[in-house]
Amino acid sequence: MNKFSNMVIATVVSLGAIGCSVPSWAQQPLKVAGQDVQPWVFHDKNSDSLSGVFVDLTNAIAKDAGLPVQYQLMIFGDLIPALASGKIDVIATNMAITPARAQQVDFSDPVYNAPTEVVVVPANDTTAYQDLADLKNFPVGAQKGSIQLALLQRIGGFSEIRIYDTLEDAWSAVVSGQIKAAVTSGPDTIYASKHGRLTNLRIVSSYQSQSPKPRIGIAVRKGNSELLERINRSLAKLEADGTVKAIFVKNGVDDWAPPK
Repeated sequence: MNKFSNMVIATVVSLGAIGCSVPSWAQQPLKVAGQDVQPWVFHDKNSDSLSGVFVDLTNAIAKDAGLPVQYQLMIFGDLIPALASGKIDVIATNMAITPARAQQVDFSDPVYNAPTEVVVVPANDTTAYQDLADLKNFPVGAQKGSIQLALLQRIGGFSEIRIYDTLEDAWSAVVSGQIKAAVTSGPDTIYASKHGRLTNLRIVSSYQSQSPKPRIGIAVRKGNSELLERINRSLAKLEADGTVKAIFVKNGVDDWAPPK
């Protein structure tokens, strides 16, 4: 992740479509950030550029709204602090809309509904875990700033909760035996499993989440209603004409694509 943390992809769109009155945040490229995880935002080694669902979606919204953007990678747990401090203007990544986050940022209308969290254990652990209570008194882990971490902290009773910057770090900790299980984002983990990236690990199929399916949205700084309105307007248009669904299909996540 650090290797590509300063990599920026720029989409330059004419500001002429915006009109004569241009707010200060629209006078230069909007700084958009997301975490480095397939298929949402990632460095494509073949093209040496950023790719993924939210990169494509950001570019489509920027084109429709007439806004120039620059996309960059960032550790997930650093995204909201960076937005609040003004280092970035928009978070466009696989971030769930939650009441706690909505106190810190303003979210767009939902882009899609994601699968719930999953439990990842070593491949040779065949225990049919039913819920997180089955893991109490064991060390577990989750990603920094994630709703899965908040879930573990709320439930409690584990011998230790370890926090990791990336999903890959959490999965590696399971393989190395540092933790009994990692509780991680459903869509990210399921996608990784389908593409052979959960080496020596398995997703616990017997696990029954008690959490509702997360709604995923784009975030802007609290109170930036004009930018949020533009994003929502473009997002609605792109959903209606099938662009959003086409982006999901292109990136191999048809199962989670919006209906249109």
